[in-house]
This record gives sequence, C-alpha cells and structure tokens, in this order.
Amino acid sequence: MNLEAKVARLEAIEEIRQLVSRYALGLDSRDVDKMASLFVPTVTTHDGRAGRAALADWFRETLSAQTVTFHLIGNHVIDFVDDDNANGVVYCRPEHQVGDQWIIMPMQYWDRYQRVEGHWYFKSRSVHAFYAADITENPAQLPERWNFPNNPFVHKADLPERFATWQAYWGGQ
Repeated sequence: MNLEAKVARLEAIEEIRQLVSRYALGLDSRDVDKMASLFVPTVTTHDGRAGRAALADWFRETLSAQTVTFHLIGNHVIDFVDDDNANGVVYCRPEHQVGDQWIIMPMQYWDRYQRVEGHWYFKSRSVHAFYAADITENPAQLPERWNFPNNPFVHKADLPERFATWQAYWGGQ
C-alpha cells in the first residue's frame, strides 16, 4: 500500500468510527432523522420498508418503550472488504430505562459499512447481546441471562455462544 492509499484507509477508519459514535449520540438524544441519515439511501427496515424516511419512522415507532438510554461505545474492529465496503464489530454497553427498570445490556453491533459518493454509511447493523438485566439483578441467575421486556431490536442473549471459537474451546474441554 502506498502512502496515499494508507492515508485514505486511515481517513476511512476515522469516518466509520465517527459514524458509530454519531449513531449512539442520535439514539440517546432521539434524533431519529440523524440516525436514519447515517444509513445508505437504500436501507431496508426490520419490517421490510425501504429508504431513510421509512427507517426514521421505524425508529420513532420502536424507541418509545425506552425512556432514557445511554450507549457507551468501546472496542471497534473494522475489516475492509474493498475500497467501498467494510465489516465491523463494535462493543457497546447500553443502559435503558424501561418503566421502573434500569436495564444493562452489554452487546456488540455487527455492522456492514458502504462508501457511497465518497462517504461511509451503515449498510446494516445487527445486535448481539451477552445479557440483559435490571441493574439490581445478577444476569447469571436469570433464565438464559435475559430480562429486557419489549426490546424491539434483540430478544435473547446469543453471545458468547454465537462465536464458533467459543464453541470449539468449550467443546474441547
């Protein structure tokens, strides 16, 4: 990789990192139009509608069950497929006020990014949780480490068991 290509790659990495942080800020401030603008124009919603306006509407419809949210972004791994496509894994520790509960849900976003007209956007995001529990609960004592009523994005803990390496490690013990 020549110097120009290395600089371009570093700029892409930083733009993708900002994308992830802007999503968290938009989510916590309920700026659903901003959140939708971070996705490719052809984004498809979870219920099959298409486009950013449809995604903004979907966010408005699904976020009302959570009063206050706080998303702390952590580790972020970005792997480039080519100059216009990349995949990422983002660690996140969100907290959610759901009624009288304060739910903690350590998780990962499994992202696909795409560069469109010179800027990076989310192509898709999927959420994978380690557990969800009220701050007063021990997740290890919950059935399947899960207590998050009416979560519109994720319905069960699937990490770390989802990792093939986790399965192989524990299968060999």
